[in-house]
Amino acid sequence: MISNKKIKKLSILSTKKGRKEEGKFLIEGYRIIRSALRNNVNIENIYISNRFKASEDFKNLNGLISENIDVAVLDEKTINKICQTVNPAGIVAACLLPDDFKITKLLTDNWIYLDKISDPGNIGTLLRTSAWFGINNVALSSKCADAFNPKVVRSAMGAHFSLNIVGNMDLFEFKKNQYCIIGADQNGSPMDDFNYDKKKWILVIGNEGHGISENSKKYIQHFLSIPPSGSGNSLNAAVAGSILIHHLISL
Repeated sequence: MISNKKIKKLSILSTKKGRKEEGKFLIEGYRIIRSALRNNVNIENIYISNRFKASEDFKNLNGLISENIDVAVLDEKTINKICQTVNPAGIVAACLLPDDFKITKLLTDNWIYLDKISDPGNIGTLLRTSAWFGINNVALSSKCADAFNPKVVRSAMGAHFSLNIVGNMDLFEFKKNQYCIIGADQNGSPMDDFNYDKKKWILVIGNEGHGISENSKKYIQHFLSIPPSGSGNSLNAAVAGSILIHHLISL
């Protein structure tokens, strides 16, 4: 059994305020929870339905769940109250938000900077791309969608567990640490013409509708574009950012 008070505390994790107050966020689904377990994420509780308990997926997870993680079996109605998806998979976990860390220790590596990106799906995709290409550090400006928003977490498909994610960062921090600051801009120079001198870099990806903010533009040294080879007006933030990330790590 689970109390109504506990259900309410889990339900408010769908909000940024609730996540901040509780110091937790939710992850849903077999694949994401498997990734979290494999990466030793601080999972406090796992909640499963009777249907999921009888599945092969639960048998596969069982060997990964340590003794200090409490697993509770709940009815479908209660699981639906906790989960954020329309058709829950029958498994959800409450994880502790990552602890703050010293940003100065990470200012020797390449970074991705998300500048006022508002679409959770775009942020999740860019986190997933960063993890795939080994860019382990992602900074978010103020007024970005929350990196632990349930839609971001679902879209990122476990990328959170291998990244250092820092919110409310200003590009000035990278300027004073002598980063090569690169901006994604469809009016910039073609990316193939960019001469990269092997300095540490940070790629800035701007808002879906307004591009890179004026506050960030003043720090950018190189604006790069992706030349089209077909038709269309533009690429969305996640697609453009992903192409540029691949290009930069290939230089």
